[in-house]
Amino acid sequence: MDTKDQDDGSEIDDVEKLIAEREKLDALFKEKFSRVVTVMFTDLKGSTSIAESEGDFATRAFIKKHNEIIIPGIEDNNGVLVKTMGDGSLSYFPKAQDAARAAAAIQQEASEYNLSSRPKTPLLIRIGMHTGTTIVEENDIFGDVVNTASRFESSANPGEIYMSEDTYNALEDKGEYYCRFIKTTKLKGKKEEHKVYKLFWNPDEVDDTNFATKTSVVEETKSSPLKWVAVALICICILAFYVVKAGIFQGPTTEKRSIHHSVTLKKPSPSKKNPSP
Repeated sequence: MDTKDQDDGSEIDDVEKLIAEREKLDALFKEKFSRVVTVMFTDLKGSTSIAESEGDFATRAFIKKHNEIIIPGIEDNNGVLVKTMGDGSLSYFPKAQDAARAAAAIQQEASEYNLSSRPKTPLLIRIGMHTGTTIVEENDIFGDVVNTASRFESSANPGEIYMSEDTYNALEDKGEYYCRFIKTTKLKGKKEEHKVYKLFWNPDEVDDTNFATKTSVVEETKSSPLKWVAVALICICILAFYVVKAGIFQGPTTEKRSIHHSVTLKKPSPSKKNPSP
């Protein structure tokens, strides 16, 4: 074998070693940095119009109030705030249920602020969520899950919470909030269509009567199980009342009928006495 053949064989061995090392590094990288999380984006409506009509100082105050609402909502529900981006935010949650709770808390807090303070421009936030495997670093997250979550946020209306089917399926307790499939749509930059679920954080917006009835029954059962015992006792008492009532009226009715019969019966004629001889 000449020197060239030996060099070619050595190069092939080196490439195979590099490929093996690359595969090993990829596996280690995936194990260390890849995690299944629920990514949440928020976006504040109206900051641009405030900047144009009231100036930068008013815009900064508006965004500051937005941050005062979203940051506690995220951190109080086991979320990690990755960053704020002007009038928006990026965060992630190890559990989808915590992400849903954070989103509902944020919308509720924003609604209460609008009702109590009545600002000239209402503080309206739209939220989008998606669950999947992404790369989580110390101060940032990367991957398609992040891009998809941002698309769900941009497709939501102000005051709404949109989530992907993956996030909906990842919820541990689907009865905690009413989530309804509303449409299938193509997200910007995505080839495949995605199913969109809406989380109804405000009970007044729930228009599903069956769900509302079911939820109220479940909550009533959880909060006060003795109520059902009382209902059962009331039913037993009502039943017993009608049974006793039926027994009371049955006696006089039978009596009346027997008297009637005795009156209408033809009395026997008196026996004739034999004439005395």
